[in-house]
Amino acid sequence: MTEVKFPSMVDMPDKEYFAHLAIDQTGLKKFMESPRAYAWHKLNPLDNSTLAFGKAAHSLILGSGPKVERKLDGRTKAGKAQAERAKSDDLVILSGSDYEKLQNMVDYAPDMNSLVEGKPEIALFAIDPATGLELKCKVDWMPDKPGMDGTMYLYDYKTTGHSVQDFVGSAYKFGYHIQAAFYMMVYKLVTGFTGPMGFRFIVQEKQPPYDWMIWELLESSPEISMVAERQIRNALTSFSFYKKHDVPLKTMLEQGLPKMPVPIQFTDWQMNHLIGDDDQWEM
Repeated sequence: MTEVKFPSMVDMPDKEYFAHLAIDQTGLKKFMESPRAYAWHKLNPLDNSTLAFGKAAHSLILGSGPKVERKLDGRTKAGKAQAERAKSDDLVILSGSDYEKLQNMVDYAPDMNSLVEGKPEIALFAIDPATGLELKCKVDWMPDKPGMDGTMYLYDYKTTGHSVQDFVGSAYKFGYHIQAAFYMMVYKLVTGFTGPMGFRFIVQEKQPPYDWMIWELLESSPEISMVAERQIRNALTSFSFYKKHDVPLKTMLEQGLPKMPVPIQFTDWQMNHLIGDDDQWEM
């Protein structure tokens, strides 16, 4: 296993990266839900089949990662040999339909190096100076240098089953503003970069016409400076208490969401949508 130094920028395989005990943005977002959500996430990692399509897409489109093959008949000699090879991190097997879908996506995907010269799948490791926690992230595409305006953009490739024009809703739902802020924070800790930063999501549709768009968050965006940075700092401070006192995951499983009744309160927009405009009933 690759020895990790702090801070560092490392090209390492996913298996080694995920095995490292430093906290990443996914784990931190789970902790933000509750200690129980974090513990469940750590004790019940997703199986390879759940992650296969995304892993394969990253490999073919970013140009770094395992080989991707269409699944063969498992009853044949070739199929059995393929299944055995897939036990390593060097091969991802997709069903026929998923394989065809991915090939179509690759045909219409951006050429990342033409978009911005850089390197794929770079892992960053740093120490949070306020808490002493070990942090990690893996940047899908790391530019070789800042852009013409001096802004250093980190790139993340995502696929979506919806229109790419609806990505803002997904960003809100899945906390992508937290991911962006976390990655930019770790990058600065590793490199000492003091210039402006931004985070760009390359989002591609998983259905025809397989179009893609670039969505970005600047470090100065209120979603980052007023929301995500505060959320991250509060979560790291709370999480450091659990690490400092070596609280077991089984104990964290007992600390879920509050069980007191919570009032249901619709927003003004939701109420207006439900009851409509009273003026329309006036004669």
